[in-house]
Amino acid sequence: MIIQQHSPLVSILIPVYNRENLVGPCIQSACEQTVSDCEIVVVDNASTDRTLAVCREMADQDHRIRVFSNDSNLGPVHNWHRCIAEARGIYGKILFSDDLMVPDYLAKTIPFLERDDVGFVFSSAVVGPTSFNGDVKYKFTGQTGIFDSSRFISMALFNGDIPVSPGGALFRLRDLQKSLLLDIPSPTIKDFPRHGGGPDLLMYLLTASRYPKIAYVHEPLSYFRAHEGSITVSKEKHYLSQCYRQARLWFAEQYLDEKWLKKLYVYEWKRECKETGRWTLPGSIFSRYSKKKRLLSPFDIISGLLTAKSIKKGKCTLQRGWVAETTNNE
Repeated sequence: MIIQQHSPLVSILIPVYNRENLVGPCIQSACEQTVSDCEIVVVDNASTDRTLAVCREMADQDHRIRVFSNDSNLGPVHNWHRCIAEARGIYGKILFSDDLMVPDYLAKTIPFLERDDVGFVFSSAVVGPTSFNGDVKYKFTGQTGIFDSSRFISMALFNGDIPVSPGGALFRLRDLQKSLLLDIPSPTIKDFPRHGGGPDLLMYLLTASRYPKIAYVHEPLSYFRAHEGSITVSKEKHYLSQCYRQARLWFAEQYLDEKWLKKLYVYEWKRECKETGRWTLPGSIFSRYSKKKRLLSPFDIISGLLTAKSIKKGKCTLQRGWVAETTNNE
């Protein structure tokens, strides 16, 4: 006799390392979802404190919690990959071990993914030091709805108000499997698996590139805890900015035409000069982030700066085929 095992609708994925005081509330927020057809996959990355014990104690109280442990610390990106590999659901929700989700997170996001043309759904989030107390981030368009994925990509590339953490969205599990890169080709940055800055953003960008639409809920359904151990307040902030820059430019080189690619390089050159507090020649950015040599003319520089400003104001966006179209905001 063959017994068919029920596959859950949603896999909530919790990668964790040394979070004995934070992982309990995180798991509890997953358990309290009003959509009960879910599993909670926790993968401990060889913690040296009581994190694993806390997770196993909670699993004894709720059969939906499945706890795994790595023999050695794999680094964050490989541990995210392990979470995805162990998941059995149709949808996947990454929930980092220091973050929380509101009880109706799944109830308010799943309906959007019932449309085949929607790649993922994300929401605004509260970022702060204590539970749901802080600033509301990731306001995107300021209204709930379904939007062209090219609008999200435009804002992601040109510094719009969107998340980089995959913990801010609900994806299809198969898209997480396809979109999580273990590394990003770079002439200068070789340690993406160590911190995850860049591969996290690419989960959004690569998924958006495969679908015509994405969805947004203008309501803070997640809480991202800001503390010394989080990427939000990391001491490596300047270095991580370079890693995200590499991720954006690598994506752009795969998907944007030459005209738009130059506009993005000009924008990233300006941002890097502002971050470092010193001006460099525009063309110097290519050697740090690309193996291809390009020249930027004065026209390219002016056009790139004007386009970036228009995208940030919502007056211009990339369209399918990566052709810009002016929008009417009246």
